[in-house]
Amino acid sequence: MAVAKILEHGQITIPKQIRESLGLKRGDIVDTRVEGDCVVITPKKSVTSEDWEKLLQVMDTVHDQNRDISEKEVYQDVQRAVTELRQEDYDKQKETVRRP
Repeated sequence: MAVAKILEHGQITIPKQIRESLGLKRGDIVDTRVEGDCVVITPKKSVTSEDWEKLLQVMDTVHDQNRDISEKEVYQDVQRAVTELRQEDYDKQKETVRRP
C-alpha cells in the first residue's frame, strides 16, 4: 500500500510506484471520482495533433466508403467505441492497481 498526504489546497502526490506502474508523468491528465469511500484516479490519454490528422484521414476514407450512413449513426458508433475503449483501459488499470 502506498500512502499520500494531502497538502495545501487539497493537492496530493501520487506515490512513485503507482505513477510508474501506470506510466504517469508530470502534466498528464487524470480523471477522479468517488466510489464508496475510495477516490479512484484514472489516467486520461491526451490526443496530439498528429493523432487528429491520422483520425481525419481515416474518417475521410470511411466516409467515402459509407456515404449512405448518416452522420448521426457515425457519431453514435464512435461514441460507443470510445466508451468501450475507456472501459477496457479502466478494467486493465483496475487489475494493475489493487485497492487495499
